[in-house]
Amino acid sequence: MASLASRDAERLLRFVAEAGRIGGDQPFTPELLVELGELVHADWVAYCELDRVRRSPLANIARAGDEDDGDADDVDDVFWSIVIDEHPVCVRHQQGHFEALKLSDFLSQRELHASRLFDVWFKPSGIEYELNVAIPSPLWHTKTFLFDRASGRDFTERDRLVLDTLQPYLADLWAAARTRRLLKAALASLDGAEESSSHGVILLSADREVEFASAPARRQLREFFGASGRAIPPEIADWLESGATSRLARRSGSRLLTVTREGDALLLDERLRDTLLTAREREVMAWVARGKTNPEIARLLWLAPSTVRKHLENVYAKLGVGTRTAAVARFLGLLEAEAS
Repeated sequence: MASLASRDAERLLRFVAEAGRIGGDQPFTPELLVELGELVHADWVAYCELDRVRRSPLANIARAGDEDDGDADDVDDVFWSIVIDEHPVCVRHQQGHFEALKLSDFLSQRELHASRLFDVWFKPSGIEYELNVAIPSPLWHTKTFLFDRASGRDFTERDRLVLDTLQPYLADLWAAARTRRLLKAALASLDGAEESSSHGVILLSADREVEFASAPARRQLREFFGASGRAIPPEIADWLESGATSRLARRSGSRLLTVTREGDALLLDERLRDTLLTAREREVMAWVARGKTNPEIARLLWLAPSTVRKHLENVYAKLGVGTRTAAVARFLGLLEAEAS
């Protein structure tokens, strides 16, 4: 089993510490990708976020110095029509396997050069070797780091291990940046926030009393915790005492409230409870929205076609629809609501 040399371990620790200190609204900047490229050498390093259900790019960041002035629309057309369904690493990530994967894990150089994927995607850019790692994510918001080489040698098992080791820290960086963006937006709207808003903010004093709570936060504390006054509810106090390293979740009927800490502030985010669909039902619907048939979904998710059919029957009942088309429309609408 491959293991990291002490020098590599030290470099990883420095990278994580430096990335954490940056602490901006965007977790992965072109400059940070430069540092990442020092850990795993490549001719090109990039990070992308995609909505693979609605086939829409959400973010595309290249390492400083790697920016391409090519026609993005042409790339998008090729990507959505061919690459997303034929790139073996993309397919593997879409099946829920998020570990670092090399193109050569699936295709020899001869097989790659004989493929349509190479002709339309890799060859025009001169790419011969690729190593990707993904942050575990649903299909409607995937997050992937890409390392490409034009020539020379393939990526090594050491390179794979570096990215697999970094993966949970990269996920934490993304989540922390999202929290900062939400908190900034919530703080900016404090004065005009209506009580019915789904986003609340609490500012804590040094002794963890409520220094300030926005109108939505006061309502959320009352409805989800039965709290009143300046005291923090016991559940939140215990969570803070434990370190508050992950989100606190509280349910009330079909509603879900999550509490995230950022310094001396708490961000409260309220939404419908997972749209009442299970994780597997949401996964099935994501593939339905992409036009896959039941047998295709069964193959992609390693399920029996009858199991896929049963999941869809449950989805129809929960969403109050009777057809595949209506289920897709309702599902996409729920994703839009969650993203807002």
